[in-house]
Amino acid sequence: MAREDIFELQTKRLRLRPLRLEDRPAVQRIGGHPSVAPMLASTCTPWPKAAVQAWITARRYRGRPGFCAAIVRPERGVIGVAGLGPNAERAPCNCAYFIDPRHWGLGYASEAMGAFLEYFMRKFDLSVIEADHFDDKPASGAVLRKLGFQELGKGMGKSQARLEPAPVTLYRLRLDDLKAVL
Repeated sequence: MAREDIFELQTKRLRLRPLRLEDRPAVQRIGGHPSVAPMLASTCTPWPKAAVQAWITARRYRGRPGFCAAIVRPERGVIGVAGLGPNAERAPCNCAYFIDPRHWGLGYASEAMGAFLEYFMRKFDLSVIEADHFDDKPASGAVLRKLGFQELGKGMGKSQARLEPAPVTLYRLRLDDLKAVL
């Protein structure tokens, strides 16, 4: 890595790199998908082009937490996004991800997030990270538990693609408990 604003992670099947404006069509299609948007806090369906461009711009990599990475399957292009929230005062960073529904159930989320968390928790000296998932998407919880996240409890979450707050399950991961997924 020559510059602080550039990274590239390679897994067995995937590549993770900074999210770019030219990724907008794929990000818009995936993040605005009716099965995906309700599981995310900050996307909607449909997801307008200008809103997606602003979303990508706000989440560009700046060499610190508070960014998103493109999850790229070399023969298919962008198939999802991995994100690391900014550090809040005295609170752990959070992480999130979304994958194109056409690629669900193939282990891509676990593979991408395992590499993403391993690299960035060490790079930014994060001993703990948090995540959550809406309870009506239990597969997301299975991914988090596979990575070593421990359930903390229940709460309520909001999504721009939902009319009302909905139940979520809260998780925490200690770097020492992160399980490599290859």
